[in-house]
Amino acid sequence: MANQSNSLDNTQTTAKLETGSRWYIVVLLALGTAINYIDRVNFAVATPTLMKEFGLGTAEMGILMSAFFWSYTIAMLPSGYLLNKFGPKKVLGFAGFAWGTVTMLVAVCVGFYSFLALRIGLGVTESPAFPANARVVSVWVPKRERTFASSIFDCCARVGGAFAPPIVAFIIAAWGWKMSFVVTGAMAVVWAVWWLLSYHEPADHPRISKSELAYIRQDEVITDTGAVHVEPIPMTRLATYPVILKATLAYAFYLYVWTVAIYWIPTYLMKVRGLSLKEMGIAASIPFIVAVFMELAGGKVFDRWYRKGASITQLRRTGMGIGMFGAAIAICMCMRADSAFWAVFWLSAFMGIFAFGASNVWAIPSDIAPYGQAGGVGGVYNFVGNFGALFAPMVTGYLAASKYGFNGAFAVCVAFSILGGLLFIFNRYERLKPKAA
Repeated sequence: MANQSNSLDNTQTTAKLETGSRWYIVVLLALGTAINYIDRVNFAVATPTLMKEFGLGTAEMGILMSAFFWSYTIAMLPSGYLLNKFGPKKVLGFAGFAWGTVTMLVAVCVGFYSFLALRIGLGVTESPAFPANARVVSVWVPKRERTFASSIFDCCARVGGAFAPPIVAFIIAAWGWKMSFVVTGAMAVVWAVWWLLSYHEPADHPRISKSELAYIRQDEVITDTGAVHVEPIPMTRLATYPVILKATLAYAFYLYVWTVAIYWIPTYLMKVRGLSLKEMGIAASIPFIVAVFMELAGGKVFDRWYRKGASITQLRRTGMGIGMFGAAIAICMCMRADSAFWAVFWLSAFMGIFAFGASNVWAIPSDIAPYGQAGGVGGVYNFVGNFGALFAPMVTGYLAASKYGFNGAFAVCVAFSILGGLLFIFNRYERLKPKAA
C-alpha cells in the first residue's frame, strides 16, 4: 500500500511538470461558457432599448426572457442523451455554431413574435453546454482538482455577465442594438471551430503524457485492457435516485435566483435606481466581476479542504449552504438600500457569496455520475433545475410591474435561497451505482 501511495504521489508531481493538457481543455471550456452567457445576457442588456423601440412592456419582456428557458429546459434531456451517444466534441461544437448563428439572426427581428421565435431557438441550441461541461470535467479532471475546474467554467458564466453589460452597451451606443447581436453571435461561431479542432478524449489526446493520463484517472477502476471500468445507468432510471432528486430541486431554486440576477439587474438599475445606459453598463458589471474572483477563490478553498481530508459531501454541503444563505441576507440588504451606490454594493455582496458557494454547484453531477455518464446526469440536473430559471423572468416581470415592484420580486429570491440551501445541505454526494434488479 505504501508503494502504491508513493507511486501515486510521483505520478501527480510528474503530471504537473510534464503536461497540463487538462487545464487547456478546462480553459477552452470556460471560454465557451463565457460566450454562451454573453449570447444569452446580451438580450437583457438591450432590453431597455428594445422596450423603447418596439413599445414592449415589462411583462412582455419577461415572456421573451422566459421563452429561452422553455426550449432550453425541454431540450436538456435529449442533449444529455446526445452527449452520451456522440460525445462532447461533436455535440458542443455543433451547438456553438448553431447558437452563434441564432444570435446573429436576432438583428433582423421586427417585433415581439420574431424575438420570441429566436429566443426559443437560442434555448434549444445552448442546451448542451452545461451537461457537456460536466461530462468533460468528469473524464479530464480528478476529484482533488474538480471543484476548482468546475468553478473555472462556472465562473465564466459570471464573466459573461460581467463583460456583457459594458460591451453590449458600448456597441448599442456606437452602432445600434442590431450590431450587438451580430458581434456576440460571431464570437460563438469562432469558438466552435476552435473547439472542434482542439478537443479529444484523454486517452486520444495527442499531447497528453502517460503520467498525466494516469493522474486524471486516479479515482477510477482501470481494467486489464487499460480502459476505465464503467457501470452504466440508463437515463430513464437516473431520476429515481434520491441524491439526484434533492440536488435537482435545490438547483432549481439556485437557478431561479441566478436568473433573476442576470436578466433583471440591468433593468432594475435603470428603472428603479435611475442610472443611464452608460452608467448601467458599468454598474451592472461590478457584481459579476466580484462573482468571478469569489468563485475562483471558492474553487481553490474547497479543493484544498478536500486534499486535507474533507469528504465530497462535506464540501458540497458547506459550500452551497454558505452561498445560498449568504445570498438571502445580502438580497435583504439590497432591498433596504437607500441609494444606487449601496444597491450596487449589496448586489455585489450577494453575487460574491453566491458565487463562492457555487464553485461546487457544477461539480455535483461529476461527483455522483458513473464514469462517462456525467453528460446524462448533467442533463437531468439541468432539465429539472431549469424549471426555476424558466419561471424566474416571467414572475419577476409580473411582480416588477405590480404594486409589489422589484422588492416583491427580490423577496421571492430570498425565500428560494433559503429553501435551496436547506436542500443542498441535507443531501449526500456519492457516486451512483446501478440498483439491484
